[in-house]
Amino acid sequence: MPHSAGSGSAYRQRGAAAVEFSIAFIIFFLILYGLVGYSIPFLLSATYQELATEALRDAIRSPDTRAPTPEQIALHQQRVQQSVRNSWLPSAWAQPCEGYDGFLKTGAVWSVCVRHSEPERIMPPFSILGWKVPQLPDEIRGEARIRLYGNGAGG
Repeated sequence: MPHSAGSGSAYRQRGAAAVEFSIAFIIFFLILYGLVGYSIPFLLSATYQELATEALRDAIRSPDTRAPTPEQIALHQQRVQQSVRNSWLPSAWAQPCEGYDGFLKTGAVWSVCVRHSEPERIMPPFSILGWKVPQLPDEIRGEARIRLYGNGAGG
């Protein structure tokens, strides 16, 4: 059945609309993925920082922080680990930082450090024209420190 000139033109217009839609969809998808991809590391960074602060606060709540025994340090470690477990983060996402025995480091300055060493496992980037979206840091971490007591000099 032969097509009239008008129906062929309408058919070509529908094809052009599909091409335009696919281009617009790709652009909007990239923008949306970029927004989500860059906001998740910021959210996680703030979460790790808040988690480290709360865990350190839980660790120093007891009065036995001046010269803690190994048993007391173990109790402080347990408090910190409990704080980390009680957070909304999955356990695989909360890892102790290098140089820490667990999440807590004690001494003149007490600190708690929580990190995720592979943020690309949380938000996998994709490459478009050689450009990775999103460009994530090597690790996401939060660290809190407090000097509990002065060095004793000067009163």
